[in-house]
Amino acid sequence: MTNRRQYPEGVLSWAQLAVFVPAAVAVAASPGANNLLAFRNGVQSGFRNASLALSGRFLAFTIMLTLVIAGLGTLLNTSQPAFEALRFLGATFMIGLGLWVMWSARPQGDEHRNTGTTRTHPPRHSSAWKLATQEFVTAGANPKALLLFTAFLPPFVDTTQNMTATGVQLALLGVLYIVCEVVTALVWAGSGWLLGSRGLRRRTLRRLDQASGSLLVVFGAGLALSDLTRR
Repeated sequence: MTNRRQYPEGVLSWAQLAVFVPAAVAVAASPGANNLLAFRNGVQSGFRNASLALSGRFLAFTIMLTLVIAGLGTLLNTSQPAFEALRFLGATFMIGLGLWVMWSARPQGDEHRNTGTTRTHPPRHSSAWKLATQEFVTAGANPKALLLFTAFLPPFVDTTQNMTATGVQLALLGVLYIVCEVVTALVWAGSGWLLGSRGLRRRTLRRLDQASGSLLVVFGAGLALSDLTRR
């Protein structure tokens, strides 16, 4: 894949980048639990808090990438009991978070008296720290994120080079993917903020929360019931 006379070992070629970047953007932008959280956080807590919360997701991804480069990710990826434990942990968290979101979206006592009230800023603001924790746990407890680094990145690596150069390429691809994830996650958070800043009715925002919670439950149930075959 890489012309070793033109590119030093460990350096990504333009051919690699031309194939990898569009694929990475497509994967990063796809709807999922974390992007759904970013959208909801943008609606409920504004663009600033939603953006700061993304640090939790990227910290989890950075840890995963480090483990994969160190070889520990491969070990977990080939250990069926460990993988299954992580899968059910992630599913349980997503379902629990979805149920909590749905419960939080229940009608408040004054909503029936002010059904026509609009607002620019939602009344339920969560701290950026709390939102970042949710992002971190959602990303870290989802084995599909681990599969992303152990299965998605390696095909783009030039395996004709030595192990050190291969490790460097894997790290560079991982960092590049995280950059793509940052850009697309900010788009999700910004979209939520734009929608939430339109002065939506309380009932509309409550229904958005209920839909978000329901989708999180669906994602969690799908994760629990899916057969993520890795062999």
